[in-house]
Amino acid sequence: LCYDPPTIVTIFRALRDNGYPGTCGKYKVVNVRDVTTGYDCSFEDKKSVLPTDPSCQMLTFSFDNGCVGTLRTSGTEPKIKYYTEIISPPSSELSKETLAEQLLDLKNNFIETFLQPGKHGLKPKAG
Repeated sequence: LCYDPPTIVTIFRALRDNGYPGTCGKYKVVNVRDVTTGYDCSFEDKKSVLPTDPSCQMLTFSFDNGCVGTLRTSGTEPKIKYYTEIISPPSSELSKETLAEQLLDLKNNFIETFLQPGKHGLKPKAG
């Protein structure tokens, strides 16, 4: 949890200002969508097809292993939410266990690399 709006802005600004991150741990970032600015590198014109909203913070990263991670601010509380998922084609030879391990590894790297809880004094939600 982060109850300091300037810290939230600092976290998202750090992910944007020097160019979006190219990696997260051992995973390569292959696409970035930034709903706050309207940027989406998966399209030729680099414009997001989702509505742009400068009043909210929302970044989605797609990775070379099929994982997707999204960081966004809450609309009702001063906190950052994150979501991670892995998409595997039916033809994949990877086991469910291997996919689950990759997702957990990416989630842990996502938190440490992008949110940097130690640096920013972030606390996990209790429970």
